[in-house]
Amino acid sequence: LLLVTECRGILDNNQRFSSLPTYLRVSYRIFSAETSFFLKEANQDFMRNSSLQSRVESFFPYKAKRPPILNASYGPFSVEQVVPQDLMLTSNFFGSANKFTYNWKLKAYIMSDKIYLSKPKVQVLFYIVGRDWDDYSTTERLPCLRVFAFRETREVRGSCRLKGDLGLCVAELELLPSWFNPPTVVTGRKKPPDQFEGSPVELYYTIQPGDEKGECTAEDIRKGNAIRPGKDGMDEAMSHLQRIGSVSLYRGQETSQLTELRLDSNIVVWLPSKPVKQGEVVNVYVTVANNSTVDQFILRAKVKKGVNILSAKTSDPRQWDVKQEVGNGGKHSTTTVICQRIAPSSRNRSNSLFNEVVQMNFEIASFSSLSGTQPITWQVEYPRKGTTEITLSEIFICQKDLVGIVPLAMDMEILNTAILTGKTVAVPIKVVSIEENSAVTDISESVECKSSDEDVIKVSDRCDYVFVNGKEMKGKVNALVNFTYQYLSAPLQITVWVPRLPLQIDISDTELSQIKGWRVPVVSNKRPTRDSDDEDEDERKGRGCTLQYQHAMVRVLTQFVAEDSSPWGQLSYLLGSDWQFDITDLVTDFMKLEDPHIAKLQEGRILIGREVGMTTMQVLSPLSDSILAEKTVTVLDDKVTITDLGVQLVAGLSLFLQPSAASSRAIVATTIAQELLHTPKQEAVVSTWIQFSDSSVTPLDIYDSKDFSLSAVSLDEAVVSIHQNSALKWPVVAAEGEGQGTLIKVDMMISEACQKSKRKSVLAVGNGNIKVKFGQNDADSDTGGDYDADEIENHASDRRHKVSDQERYGQDGRYYGSSSAEREEGTIRKVSSTAKSVIKNKVIKNNRLDGGKLPDDSQLQNIPIDFTNFPAQVDLPKGNAGMEENDLVQTPRGLSDLEIGMYALLGVFCLAILVFLINCATFALKYRHK
Repeated sequence: LLLVTECRGILDNNQRFSSLPTYLRVSYRIFSAETSFFLKEANQDFMRNSSLQSRVESFFPYKAKRPPILNASYGPFSVEQVVPQDLMLTSNFFGSANKFTYNWKLKAYIMSDKIYLSKPKVQVLFYIVGRDWDDYSTTERLPCLRVFAFRETREVRGSCRLKGDLGLCVAELELLPSWFNPPTVVTGRKKPPDQFEGSPVELYYTIQPGDEKGECTAEDIRKGNAIRPGKDGMDEAMSHLQRIGSVSLYRGQETSQLTELRLDSNIVVWLPSKPVKQGEVVNVYVTVANNSTVDQFILRAKVKKGVNILSAKTSDPRQWDVKQEVGNGGKHSTTTVICQRIAPSSRNRSNSLFNEVVQMNFEIASFSSLSGTQPITWQVEYPRKGTTEITLSEIFICQKDLVGIVPLAMDMEILNTAILTGKTVAVPIKVVSIEENSAVTDISESVECKSSDEDVIKVSDRCDYVFVNGKEMKGKVNALVNFTYQYLSAPLQITVWVPRLPLQIDISDTELSQIKGWRVPVVSNKRPTRDSDDEDEDERKGRGCTLQYQHAMVRVLTQFVAEDSSPWGQLSYLLGSDWQFDITDLVTDFMKLEDPHIAKLQEGRILIGREVGMTTMQVLSPLSDSILAEKTVTVLDDKVTITDLGVQLVAGLSLFLQPSAASSRAIVATTIAQELLHTPKQEAVVSTWIQFSDSSVTPLDIYDSKDFSLSAVSLDEAVVSIHQNSALKWPVVAAEGEGQGTLIKVDMMISEACQKSKRKSVLAVGNGNIKVKFGQNDADSDTGGDYDADEIENHASDRRHKVSDQERYGQDGRYYGSSSAEREEGTIRKVSSTAKSVIKNKVIKNNRLDGGKLPDDSQLQNIPIDFTNFPAQVDLPKGNAGMEENDLVQTPRGLSDLEIGMYALLGVFCLAILVFLINCATFALKYRHK
């Protein structure tokens, strides 16, 4: 009891706490995903990772063409599982495509939101976003789309089938003439719409599979009437309808759109903005500003061959007198129009800004330009005032009736990792035109493009892709890139996520000390360490050894953000503001320590002290001299001792997957070590953590295996035996007979090269718990088999409380359970380690460990590490009866050489004092006798 009180007092008074709780040192890896991240949740439960038997890790598959596979491994044991599609929220809309559609999304574009009675047709273009255009097969069967237009109690339907490498189609809806009439019933106090506003019509779509030939069926998949309330099946039908948007209906004719061409401050020419066909007549209107005092001017126009100059007519004979002269040349034709005001202005144009003077007519006879345009040059001359500069205009000529253009992006998001890696991230772009007959044409080679903000996103010169190269300053939601084709233009909206700067460097312990008693061989390139204690002088220099420094684990975190479209530019977060992404693998090549003599960084994951001092860890920009993140690291002059050794026996692994309660896109993985040995000679390995006197805890396997050795002793040879496998660096436990309890004793010793005597220097001692029951597999065990949500939470937080709740199953065969913290609710996918699940979930679990290998040093650096911002709390034992299973426990350790010498010297002093006292007593007796 005194020991427990004393240790807790040390924890309370010590200002340095480790930010790393204890957990099973399992290595997680994600395969078959183009982009994925391990996550750290800001408010994650600290008790989630506080047991040597389990590890809980959240991850996020961002981009994947195939179902991702999560692998968990420790030493020779490995377990993996394909992430179920229901955990990834994969849309089942594209089920007929026979593809993995995790990143697929359906995008809809309404070609024109103004529909006139003269052209009562609605066109909607659909295409799939997130689908790889190169991964296209002619036998691929994409689903059909059925489109609905609703007005009051009436509906109109249309359909199309997605196809081609772009996965697109255009659906048409022919609206009834009666729909353009004012509404017959006006609900509530809403006033009838003005004729200039138009009548709104809502558009919806639903997805249905095609028939055997891939064609859309005429059968309506909706059950009941979706627009008449009170009918059976309405709710079921409406649940399948997805809203597209709305269009406005107008009874009048579509007004011709004109483009303004200002020649000077007085004269403005109005030309048609839409293209004309060969043989049509183009009307050009010449106007004078309403506030102009010009009474006479001469207008000259020059056209190329293929354009015939027709008549020029005065728009108001009572105000202006107009005379025209035409001159025909070889390649050009010219016309001169002389305009003379004969009366003051009496009426204005409808906009009251210009007075129409003359109407000029041109006939498009032919065109030879590759761009499909005919230029007209204009010049104005004023008597006694000179001429103006030449102004150029273009008449667009097209034999097709184009409705619009649509830029298509393979993906609607860009994750700007170029800021971290210096490698360009690009998204392919194609631009298509849509005609009135719904024909689609690829016009990517003929368009022009421009980014609205190159500090967010850039576009290539050929307009075939948008990209980020790391020089961007910010991210943005729905950043705009504008595309132009002749007179048509359309914006592309794409969201750009950027890492939030500065990045966060998360270090498990920023203050490193020497470890007393742990001597390691001096490497040739290692500078000698400074040590002021005379008693340790022999430890530093003798036999070419020096004291080991503490190690710490490192990872780099960030959030991906984008500014929204509001005037204040508020930040939007990928996944949410509570999530941070582990980007250590992306920036490993750009991490460095300012002074490598004080500390060094190993593979971007392990921080190792080398010499007393202070330095800064930095993450540098790959494209400039800027620093993306930095954190101070201190190597102290004091020494710490190893106080505890935590031991966990691992006989196999079980993996569970479940959705995160905080985000629908994040997935939580839990791996649990199995302690049960159920066959003779089945073997297990050890997982160890060490605790220091400064209250920090660290896994032992981040230290170089050449700097220490582990030996194990069986406390009951009839139950388990211990041997050292040549293929493994640490001791191996083998089952001999049935039994359970604390049967393994593990000693941690310094390396052989630094042993100063035949008696080996033991740094720490730990005990391991194991259970052996032949014929009982893990599924029948209460420590390594099936768990519901309650049991997983308990094993991941506090192993002292065993949960015996009966497993609950739903009709779909899933596991259900309520968490004690109500944060781990949801479906739990279990990876069984029995032979029944070998086909689905590959579990490597050898009874003999000859063929397995523990991860070497290079592999250990790539292990994802779980950090939190809470101090480690270690339960100390209250006695043998209350000792926790495999948690960090207070265990007796062997005496060091220094302690043996001190005790021997003390014994000699005691013996000398005793001899002196005997001598004094003898002398006193003789003197008294005399």
